Amino acid sequence: MKKCSRLLVIGICIAAMMATFAIVSIAQNSGGYDPNKFVPSPTFAPIYPPLPHSFRDMYGIQLLLQAPPGAIKKALMSPLQPVGNGDVFILLMGHTADVNDGGFYAHEVAFNAPVTYKDRAGTTTMVEYIDTDMGLVAGREVYGWPKKMADIFYRENQGTNTWTFVVNKQRDQGNIPLIKVEYKITNAPSTVEWPGGGPTLLVRRIPPASMTMKVLNQLVCVGCSRLDQAGIPLIGSGPTPKPAGKPKSQGQNQSQQQATTGTATVQFFDGPWDPLTMFGPVKVLDARMNFTPGRMQGGLGVGDVLDQWESEQ
Repeated sequence: MKKCSRLLVIGICIAAMMATFAIVSIAQNSGGYDPNKFVPSPTFAPIYPPLPHSFRDMYGIQLLLQAPPGAIKKALMSPLQPVGNGDVFILLMGHTADVNDGGFYAHEVAFNAPVTYKDRAGTTTMVEYIDTDMGLVAGREVYGWPKKMADIFYRENQGTNTWTFVVNKQRDQGNIPLIKVEYKITNAPSTVEWPGGGPTLLVRRIPPASMTMKVLNQLVCVGCSRLDQAGIPLIGSGPTPKPAGKPKSQGQNQSQQQATTGTATVQFFDGPWDPLTMFGPVKVLDARMNFTPGRMQGGLGVGDVLDQWESEQ
């Protein structure tokens, strides 16, 4: 009798264990992972969703700023060259409510400047602050965007037609202030000529794990539609460059875009690794704000490598 009871207890325990394993297996597979094809991180535990990335409900405040002479050229990555006297740059403060409808949202503040590369005009980012590891890792690993983590706060000041953006270093550096911006909506007509847009040109620096190896550098273009027309071959494309494909139209979102003009005040501060006062600004030349509701059409692809070279540490 005792033997039968013992067997019954053992049977119940085995059944419970099998049920537990089944539940865990279902939970693991609900994320799309196959336990029989397990591979180590970061593939098994990605920080960002698969490309391309689409954004939803985007706010963007843009300030056209004049920097002290020589500041932009000093901040650019070689072989990029400034346009004209190189003293003008755009401070872009953005907020997206969601990325790929996956619950990711981000605030970003970027220092952008017009540049040229082999007679091709575009823009580049000299430094960008972001408050989400998803955007930081995807930007740096895939494209070479010079992104850094920061605490970013923004608010709409009700009843005053003003917005406030504040960027601080994170707690490990004592929450040191870096940027403070006050934007006021006036909707006054503007006659200021802004720099042309064009694709984004980035220098992606890939340091080696060993100090005996050289650094790999890539010139990445995000937004190039037909590289053969630019006369710049795509790495690995052979003697005849291949079109990279035209970006999809943003027709619906563009028609819904809400835009304002205004004035702004800007303060830059220095941190241990963030010498932002070198950018001035000498003067705020113009200010504007856009809001694009709904899902961004087309998405952000992986870009194209225009050039590749090695350099010393």
